[in-house]
Amino acid sequence: MKIKQYLSMALVATSAISFAPHVVAKTDGVSPYLPLKVDSMIELEIERLASITNMPKLTKPYHIASVVSYLNKVKHSHPSLYNRLNSYVERYKSKSAITHYSVELGYGEKDGGTLGNQRGQSFDSIGKLSARGFYQTSEYLIFNAGGSIVHGQGIVPQSSFVSFGVDYMQFDLGYREHWLSPMQESASLLSTNAPTAPSITVSNVSPLTDFNIHYEMSLGLLEEMSGIHFDDKISDGRPGLLTMHLSGQPIDGWTIGLNRSFQFAGGERSITLSDIWQAIIDPVNSDNCGGTDLVDCDEEVGNQIASITNRFDFSVLDTPVSFYFEYAGEDTKDHKNYQLGNLAYTYGLFLPYLSESSSVYFEYSDYHSHWYIHHLYDEGYRNDGTVMGHWWANDRIIDDKVGGQTFNIRYNLDIQDFGHLTAKARFITLNESSKADYETAREFELSYKQTYNKGFVGVSLINKKNVYGDSFNRISVSYNW
Repeated sequence: MKIKQYLSMALVATSAISFAPHVVAKTDGVSPYLPLKVDSMIELEIERLASITNMPKLTKPYHIASVVSYLNKVKHSHPSLYNRLNSYVERYKSKSAITHYSVELGYGEKDGGTLGNQRGQSFDSIGKLSARGFYQTSEYLIFNAGGSIVHGQGIVPQSSFVSFGVDYMQFDLGYREHWLSPMQESASLLSTNAPTAPSITVSNVSPLTDFNIHYEMSLGLLEEMSGIHFDDKISDGRPGLLTMHLSGQPIDGWTIGLNRSFQFAGGERSITLSDIWQAIIDPVNSDNCGGTDLVDCDEEVGNQIASITNRFDFSVLDTPVSFYFEYAGEDTKDHKNYQLGNLAYTYGLFLPYLSESSSVYFEYSDYHSHWYIHHLYDEGYRNDGTVMGHWWANDRIIDDKVGGQTFNIRYNLDIQDFGHLTAKARFITLNESSKADYETAREFELSYKQTYNKGFVGVSLINKKNVYGDSFNRISVSYNW
């Protein structure tokens, strides 16, 4: 993608501000973000808080300000949860701070693929060093620095970006991460499965109106990929990625959201602001050749995915429960803009307190065909070679259109005040394919963390069998603060 094309895309993201609800500027400024898939223990506590307090958020990472605003609601009902989170957010209450650092040493057998939701980290990676921090010059400007040095990948600069604006319109420029789903272990459109792309994002920290409306729009630049088709030519280049999110809370306990992602341009594929706008308002005639005004498939603008996400928070016999539902489509159905095709259904069930010291999370997905592949992009819906959405497609042949089902269960147990045990099981069943004789894949992970020197020392064991029937093992030790 040429520089002037990327500048044009930045203008699109900036001009998108006009679609946000108009509000009177407040004195409250921007907010830092809580970690995303880097600190499993504190992220569990955040999900517990979101479930118990009906927090109206369907995307991640969470703003610190959002969590702080809901903390007092659990101060008396869940004092342990309050104390843990309150102690953690203290590190964000200074002008500058290191908010996270960790080191991991591991050994995994080769050809084990990638680790799910770990930004493309390979199964056989032997080490990772991560850190993040911030410097806040005023309530309207924050410099965030973070990332990882990973064996086999080098520097992975997630969480390095500049935040500026006000609480109703915060801009993030740089390697800010996105997770477009309420699910805790996956996201159909965008997750941390692939490395973070540089982007400009605009969103609101404080909810709008009594319906707790949240919006988010980002425009990113993916890594260079090969096999980009246009006008009977094949070229290499860096596609753009546009994402959009809008959510609200019609009634207390129910949050519903709409999401779109749009992969476009790159290589010899040129694009205009008008093309982007038409693709947003009329995807059928922009991205669905055949049976529409669009006859030449090479003239499609790009690759779009959409989803409707829901979260229901309620109690059963005084036990808090959260139920999640994601309805996604890789295409339109019958060439109609209002119908999704090539569907995917994901269901999640979270019991934040199965007992006073334990929680359990279930997740099931069913994907129809053609997910994460596209005739304009030989590498499909990927960044730096890794699928940007759900991890189930990590081991599938790159151009195989076959769908499948996944099941995921996670059990967490607090062991008094010093230890934490996590047990995970994942299963993948791919549908019948002409490209490979796939088998049911499974992955078991057991990890334990214990307090040590103001942080946590941990050990993790993984045993997996991939969709080709090959088995692999991995062990790692870590320290994080």
